Amino acid sequence: MAAATSGVTLQGFTGVNFSQILDSVLANAQVPITNLQNEVTSENTAISTLGQLGSDFTSVQSALNAINLSLSIPPVAATTSAGAPFTAQATGGALAGSYAVTVSQLAAAQSVASQGYANETDSVGTGTITITTGGTATPITIDSSNDTLDGVAAAINSANLGVTAQVFNTGLAGAPYRLEVTSNSTGAAQSFTISSSLTGGTAPDFVDSAVGPTSADSISGTSTPTVGGTYTGDLTQGYQFTVTSGGTLGSDQITIAYNSDSGESGTITVPSDYAAGTPIDVADGLTLSLSAGTLETGDQFSAAAFDPTISTAQDAKVQVGNQIVTSGSNAVTNAIPGVTLNLTSTGGPATVAVATDSNSLANQISTFVSAYNTLISDVQSNTQALPNQTPPPLAGDGGLRSTLFNMGLQLGNVNLSNLGISINQQTGQLSFSQSDFLQQEALNPTAVTQALSGVYSALSPAVNDALTANTGVIAAETNSLQNQVTQNQQQIANLNSQLQLEQTQLTAEYAQIQAVVEQYQNIAQLFASSSSGSSGSTTSTSIPGSNLSIST
Repeated sequence: MAAATSGVTLQGFTGVNFSQILDSVLANAQVPITNLQNEVTSENTAISTLGQLGSDFTSVQSALNAINLSLSIPPVAATTSAGAPFTAQATGGALAGSYAVTVSQLAAAQSVASQGYANETDSVGTGTITITTGGTATPITIDSSNDTLDGVAAAINSANLGVTAQVFNTGLAGAPYRLEVTSNSTGAAQSFTISSSLTGGTAPDFVDSAVGPTSADSISGTSTPTVGGTYTGDLTQGYQFTVTSGGTLGSDQITIAYNSDSGESGTITVPSDYAAGTPIDVADGLTLSLSAGTLETGDQFSAAAFDPTISTAQDAKVQVGNQIVTSGSNAVTNAIPGVTLNLTSTGGPATVAVATDSNSLANQISTFVSAYNTLISDVQSNTQALPNQTPPPLAGDGGLRSTLFNMGLQLGNVNLSNLGISINQQTGQLSFSQSDFLQQEALNPTAVTQALSGVYSALSPAVNDALTANTGVIAAETNSLQNQVTQNQQQIANLNSQLQLEQTQLTAEYAQIQAVVEQYQNIAQLFASSSSGSSGSTTSTSIPGSNLSIST
């Protein structure tokens, strides 16, 4: 019968879970780290809350400063009489009074346009176009890459000379496309000139009037009409012609009616002895020439006449009383001190009335009341702990509550009823009645001024102190919390380093124990093999340096 295999046991070791032990040790070590992390979270929340309260104090400060400014420079409003050719806006420092204003001229930007072209891609030639602004001449190169109306417009715009160029379609017969250049600003000082030195194409002309090609709209006769001459009109417009009595040129009398886009009209009589090519006067310097042949009744043709000036650079002219002032802009600031006149048309005289703006002052008081109430509410909700509720971020903050108490105490010394303000004695919140304020302003403006001065004097020192850099309650508490955050974060870092070291050591010890266990298991296996033929007696061997033993 074969001998039984001896077993190997580690007395005092079996059943121990080293991973569980390690996790337990690390979890216990994590407790103070977690507590410190929670403290940092609370401290950062408190810092953020102080930032919000600082913003509340700043809002109160801004409202108080606006009120204080109104004490030295009372807000005023400007109103205009019905039908005035302008609107008026008081911008501060205006003197109360009534002003008679007449607008004789509006400011305008210079705008010029070339003669007409059949297409926006027509060649203008190559060379230079020179634009002079403010006495400075700037040449712009035109080459084969931009020798079209569109190309010239782009080149002018890229030069950034204070003008804008564009190609637009007039819709006029024969040559509808024009290159227009306009100053970016109004006023005589913004005028400019354009000259060109281009060859190989049709250069744009911004100086001379021009007559476009004649368009045969509907001609069944054999004669070719040509509209030419030197245009003397001041409008860019089209002229339309209709044969009202046809015939053969040079043998029949022919009549032709014409009209312009601006409403001009008339009749041209072509005599029976008309010599082909002879110009006949039409209107505005235009002439009509006819080639030999016939014209049929009802035949129609047209042409366009171009004036290069679209608008002239000029200043606005405004008369206030017996004084005339000029302005490069239609927003005139130099006619009435502290008042901006936004001109819309010419005309007048019209009246500008400047008076104290009680509504503006009421809005300033309303803004102050709203900012003050927000500050009170936010300080109270973030510093006062309520029973059975989570404490707020700044629970028990004596500095902020003391500042708020002092502000309320100082404000109680001001006769707020003169400003239409009342105080809730329980909450400290203010209420504002604009109608009550306006009534007090009308009855006793001096008392209103005194109350406004009192509000500023009562609160401004405390608010400014609270916002003082480094030493104010907001800055001091914020700095203290930030220092505490820094210290706690350093402790967390130290504890994490210690925890990492402890984890490394425990892991190493566990690995050593595992190695010893594996070694003695191998030895035990050898004992078991050597005694396989012996009787079933058991031998126990202790492991030196441990509480473990091997039984075989």
